[in-house]
Amino acid sequence: MPSPATSRLPSVDALRGLAIAAMIVVNNPGDRRFVYPQLLHAHWHGLTLADVVFPLFLFLVGVCVALAINPDKARDAKGRFSLWRKILPRAAVLFALGLGENAYLRLSFEALRIPGVLQRIAVVYLAAAWLQSRLSSRSLAVVASATLLGYWLLLAAVPVPGHGHPSLAMEPNLQGWLDQLVLGRHIWKFGTTWDPEGVLSTLPAIALGFIGVLAGRWLRRGSARPGRAGLFGLLMAAIGLAWNAVFPFNKSLCTSSFVLFTGGLGLLLLAVAHAVLDGRPPAAWARPLCILGRNPLFLYVTASFLAASLRHIRVLGATGQPLSLQKAIYFDVFHFLPPGPFPSLCWGLLMLAVMFLLALALHARGIAIRL
Repeated sequence: MPSPATSRLPSVDALRGLAIAAMIVVNNPGDRRFVYPQLLHAHWHGLTLADVVFPLFLFLVGVCVALAINPDKARDAKGRFSLWRKILPRAAVLFALGLGENAYLRLSFEALRIPGVLQRIAVVYLAAAWLQSRLSSRSLAVVASATLLGYWLLLAAVPVPGHGHPSLAMEPNLQGWLDQLVLGRHIWKFGTTWDPEGVLSTLPAIALGFIGVLAGRWLRRGSARPGRAGLFGLLMAAIGLAWNAVFPFNKSLCTSSFVLFTGGLGLLLLAVAHAVLDGRPPAAWARPLCILGRNPLFLYVTASFLAASLRHIRVLGATGQPLSLQKAIYFDVFHFLPPGPFPSLCWGLLMLAVMFLLALALHARGIAIRL
């Protein structure tokens, strides 16, 4: 098998494709009144399929960092300069694209949301790249564990200022207090004081990236014993599930139990995908996922801007009432189906099909757009 450090791994591309496909479908229901429960994020505590998708991608960010960065080459001054000359601009572009996504068609600096999905990816990428070039696997595992334990103690033991005691409630909580202190109005706009990609929860998200780095180092070493790696992923997920009893799964707070469970699930999926896909001709069922996984962030950004455009362009509907272009197309295409979650899901699948055609065109020309 070719060295994982020098060639693309079908397992990683397939999982990135799976994560991006799920993100596109989850983010694009045809009618938000009708959505299958597992495609909605948990209201607060809890876990749905939709909650697992973004953490899987953050885990894979760490995996790709470990595969792309040779720590030995990054230790001398010349190698370090060359490395950061690539990393810093890429992180800056990701962060800027995230701000652009937040500002698109609603430019108002006073209300501009600063955090976001791409911004969190940029921060996790920077932190993972920094420690990939500096720490041993043992030290990195210690840092990730200490971060998760410290975050638990912080939320469980530190009183929320102005509230008088610790709180994991939706309102108030320590993340919301810090988001208000640091970001003010520049947060998620859904009647909350906190942002789901807020300041404090970035710490456990970075720890999830470190778990991905450790998994990527396993692949880089030759990835022997995928069964053992899969069992370790199951163990992590089981510990996270047990931890959930005292520190509930919560995507918005990115609780430590949630990180451990989703990181373990990511490792399990990676071990299975590696055993099934790597070192042999690509399986037919995996090829569409691998094609999506070659340009995942470009597809995510394109889908986000396309969806925003369709939501903001207004047209006259069949009744003469103004509708968004998205709703007009949705009702026109799926009018033969009774209202419900199935046609709503079909719209998300239609968006995914459009993005797949774009990915296929890029793949046919050998184009990989690095964002």
